[in-house]
Amino acid sequence: MPGVIFRKQISIFIPLTDWKAMRMEAAAQRIPITELCRCWMEPGLRSLRQQPTTSPPRNTDEA
Repeated sequence: MPGVIFRKQISIFIPLTDWKAMRMEAAAQRIPITELCRCWMEPGLRSLRQQPTTSPPRNTDEA
């Protein structure tokens, strides 16, 4: 399927005070918190996309 971008949802835990601050900032910008997170993550993701891909380290504890 050309042109289809598969997506994956992530979840993080942050202090409630940080979440409230983010909620207030998103409301001030009149955007959802999800969009605020995307905007904040984009510079780092752009940088990651420019790096050569490497495999993540293997967890050798699992057997």
